[in-house]
Amino acid sequence: MPDPECHIRFDNNPYGVYLAGQTLAGQVELRLTEILSVIGISLRLDGLTEIEWSEVIESATGHQPSGSRKTARYHGQQTLLNSTSFLCGSSVGPVRDLAIGTHTYHFSCELPAHLPTSFEGYHARIRYTAKVSVHRTKARVDPIGQASFTVLRHLNLNEHGEVLLLPAKSELTKVFCCGPCSSEPLYISAQIARCGYIPGQTIVMKIDAVNRSRTTVTEFRVKLVQKLCYSSQQPAVETRTDALVVAESRCSGVTSGEVVKHQQNLLIPAVPPTYTDGAPLFSVNYELEVEARVTGPNISPRLAMPITIGTIALEQAVPKEKLKPLTKPPWDPFSSQHYTDIIGTRIPIGHAVRRSQAGLEEQLPNGSNNVRLHYIVHRNGGELPP
Repeated sequence: MPDPECHIRFDNNPYGVYLAGQTLAGQVELRLTEILSVIGISLRLDGLTEIEWSEVIESATGHQPSGSRKTARYHGQQTLLNSTSFLCGSSVGPVRDLAIGTHTYHFSCELPAHLPTSFEGYHARIRYTAKVSVHRTKARVDPIGQASFTVLRHLNLNEHGEVLLLPAKSELTKVFCCGPCSSEPLYISAQIARCGYIPGQTIVMKIDAVNRSRTTVTEFRVKLVQKLCYSSQQPAVETRTDALVVAESRCSGVTSGEVVKHQQNLLIPAVPPTYTDGAPLFSVNYELEVEARVTGPNISPRLAMPITIGTIALEQAVPKEKLKPLTKPPWDPFSSQHYTDIIGTRIPIGHAVRRSQAGLEEQLPNGSNNVRLHYIVHRNGGELPP
């Protein structure tokens, strides 16, 4: 006997997108070309987090020869939603015959408010499905139709306290080489106005750099990094973290003996919100990374700041009495020299001009959103020029 033709449709929601806590409603349509004998027709709503990845392991012990390889596959899962209701009959009722033609059944179910946002990745996925099955007997259940739906869970940044409203600053001092060949330090600091954002907002990053080393920083790269953390259940408990760059912005670097300031804008794309409720099995976090690309065989220094991405933006400001000064740099880059600010104010876009250390004016590219301040260095400690 062939399976009936089955169609699952969601009411007033052709794409099947729901907020966690909303009511999922729709109808199941069966089209029969011959009489169907069943004891019931069920609808099951499933939500599942699944992770899986594989690793090639070198083996040099045991019964395997030296240098042999084997592939280990790690996986794990967590049930988020498992709800079954009967559209017709039951799992233990008497047999009934469904006539030839079209049969329509309506359903309605309230989704739990704690469901996480749907996610699709290389090694992890959070999926939701509606499945229709025909119960021909107590022992025989045949699936006949399936439809996927998407769940979006709000993350209100205002419910996470005032910590997301506070500014954040990260800084580092890098010395290239070591011993008698070591250079003077490169100092970099990065600062943002707050730690909570939503997609569509712009992160304004302020970068200060003082380069006393002999190494040139060719450019600064500001990145929004999505960090995906997995923890397997079988065949053993193992962890893995993937870092994906979802947005990036670049600006010019800093040469030896130069002091620069940048203001770099980074637009947040459409990404899922921060998700930590599924830890340790699966979690999604974000951080801002500033990479100073340097010349030569040196490792490019990086600094990072964790941020939270939600779906409802921050509304209020932090009271001034709760704001504390940001920590001072580990060394004062201005302690032994005098610096005179040449530009000192934001340059209007469209007629932007910058002045080099040689005193020459250079036209900036139209549309540039970087603010770069150059300084004259007076090494003798005398009076500053007028």
